[in-house]
Amino acid sequence: MSETRTSTVTLEVRDVYQGRLDDLVKNQDCTIVMSYFGSFSQSLSSKLALAAEGVLMNSGDSKKVVKRIFSILTEGLRNVRLHGGKDDFDKQLGYLIVARNDDQYNIIIANIISPSECQGLKDSIELINSYSKPRMKENYVSILSNEFLTQNGGTGLGFVTARVKSGNTIKPNFYRLNNSKMLFDFNVNLDRELA
Repeated sequence: MSETRTSTVTLEVRDVYQGRLDDLVKNQDCTIVMSYFGSFSQSLSSKLALAAEGVLMNSGDSKKVVKRIFSILTEGLRNVRLHGGKDDFDKQLGYLIVARNDDQYNIIIANIISPSECQGLKDSIELINSYSKPRMKENYVSILSNEFLTQNGGTGLGFVTARVKSGNTIKPNFYRLNNSKMLFDFNVNLDRELA
């Protein structure tokens, strides 16, 4: 029974992942630069961020853009590892998508969560999105200077990093998978031509 339920969760997450890929290519005229679906480990997360950096360095975009994407990926994948829920086989299932069109990069990172985490995530992202640029940078520096670090890492560091490095708001999405699990993904866009 557990195997069937996990298979269902895996299929549901894979369907969302495929839908996100299809939307980027068909509706947003994007090229997929890198994508991954599966379970995350510390070494895999590091390898994915480094592989993305390598691909992006060869894309012709500025080093500044590549560094910002690398920062967003590093912190986002760290969040998946530290806070991502697990499937019934104790694996952190999720996905990563990096896509681009002529104007911007689109970065999407997803992981399993419990339904009880949805409102807190919505509230945190809404608050981070409401900050002015000076307030956002002030929070970023405060978190990095260990003022607000918790046992599991910086409070909101991944989202704050995504907001600061991209210069754009974060778009959260929540998908019900079954009675006890949900999928959370966040999407952030980064302009290919930074001012």
